[in-house]
Amino acid sequence: MKYVLYSITALYALLSAFAAIVQMKTAKQKSTSLMMLGGGLILIITVILHILNLPYNWIAAAVGGLLICAAAFINGKKSGNFHITHHIIRFIITLLLIIGYIML
Repeated sequence: MKYVLYSITALYALLSAFAAIVQMKTAKQKSTSLMMLGGGLILIITVILHILNLPYNWIAAAVGGLLICAAAFINGKKSGNFHITHHIIRFIITLLLIIGYIML
């Protein structure tokens, strides 16, 4: 079960980081892109913290996931292309990751 959690976390983090990098090349304001990239990097660090069996690694998962969610929310509001289901799904994924790190 750990490896499934690690894989999902890494995939979510890498996809978010990739989206942030692509957005940095096209967007004028890069603050939300940096938020999303930072969230992806924190999620990768979360996996490492959990592998090293360090306590409270779920806090890192919460911070990284919430940075990604916040950046996506702000981007959607700014662009006028706001899809609520997209943000709900992203938030649910973040909650499931946090619960996964708390439970393992």
